[in-house]
Amino acid sequence: MKKLIVLFVVLLVCPLLFSNGTGEVQPNKPAKTVQITIWRPQNTAPIETWWKQMLDTFNERYAGTYVASQVTFPKGGAQGYEDKINTAVVAGSLPDLILVDGPAVASYAEAGIIVPLDGYLSKESKEDLLDSTLKQGSYDGKLYTLPLWESSVGIFYDKDVLARANIDVPTTQSTAWTWNEFYEVVKKLKTDDRYGCTFHTNSGQITYYYSPMLVQNGTDLISADGSTTTGFLNSPKTVEFLTYLKRFYSEKLVNIEPTPTEFFDGKSAMLIGTCYQISTLRSKYPDKNWGVTYYPVSNAGKAGTPTGSWTIGMTTNAKDKEATFALLDYMTNTEANISGCPASGYLPPRHSSLAALSQFNEEPYRVFMEQLSQNGVPRPRTPVWTMLNPMFNSLVMDVITGSDPQEKLDEAASKIDADYAMNYAH
Repeated sequence: MKKLIVLFVVLLVCPLLFSNGTGEVQPNKPAKTVQITIWRPQNTAPIETWWKQMLDTFNERYAGTYVASQVTFPKGGAQGYEDKINTAVVAGSLPDLILVDGPAVASYAEAGIIVPLDGYLSKESKEDLLDSTLKQGSYDGKLYTLPLWESSVGIFYDKDVLARANIDVPTTQSTAWTWNEFYEVVKKLKTDDRYGCTFHTNSGQITYYYSPMLVQNGTDLISADGSTTTGFLNSPKTVEFLTYLKRFYSEKLVNIEPTPTEFFDGKSAMLIGTCYQISTLRSKYPDKNWGVTYYPVSNAGKAGTPTGSWTIGMTTNAKDKEATFALLDYMTNTEANISGCPASGYLPPRHSSLAALSQFNEEPYRVFMEQLSQNGVPRPRTPVWTMLNPMFNSLVMDVITGSDPQEKLDEAASKIDADYAMNYAH
């Protein structure tokens, strides 16, 4: 009789496990469809279209099990994305998933806003991520976020202008212009009606564009554990870099207030820009004859290039973390990269998606992808990022307009370290 009971139970269970007839184990459907909500900042039209398509297909695939929805906010302003996140933290009303800009991961992790993903992500998926991406999404030895896509910075140049000036452009990483060589090229290209190069002076992005030059020069904005800036931010090597950067402005080789289209309009011969500029050039300036070469390397030949972009993290408010990770993985896996990277104009963050997207191994993306794969430098992982970033941006502007670099760096280091000691020292 006991054997008959056991057999009866097995017969009841088997249809639940193999309900689709394929032999694959299927999850039991929950009694109620699990709602998953993601918050993110608004973006370009192609990226908005991609998000809608991805969420629609997710809901179709998991119909009756999970249903995903999104809420979008402007990036800045009184009703901006970061303000909404801060308000939700205080109110305890965070959604299941949030987008996190790469350098903010440490701050969110330290504040307990997002949770580690190591227990959800497979070993194979983790090993598929590029090294710079793993560093960007990690804090204190744990992985907190997964990337949507990645970025890199190179030098766009007007082929006709450089040809007339008899300037040979580096075609391999090993022949990239050093700081001094780059300075001489920019100086040669400057004329009365054209700047030698367009530098990025957007106050919110200076750290992104230039902090890898500190790493090239043997220092950084902050210590490796993210706890102190003294001896790093205010080191002689940082002063050396700022003095170098200031020279371009004091000699009027670059425009201290460049227009967004300065290079595109022929008002400068070169542009230090991100891979996203490729989309702009192709769509809006089809007649311009341009190329891309490598981000400058130190005078000793050490490479290090900007990288980092938006990632997705799971919040502590996520009630059903398995369901939440299902959506997180769906938005960041290889298949998502294959559609999302071309739509966004940014780079694949996985080895597998790079292999599937041949265009990123060809010109003009090749230079960006090579740099990202070999020497990408994410911004520092530290809980004081929200103070460090604007202070560095501000002091760089102060220095290039005449302030003493050592004085400004010492002042910033003192304030940032005091903030860390007060709020984060354990």
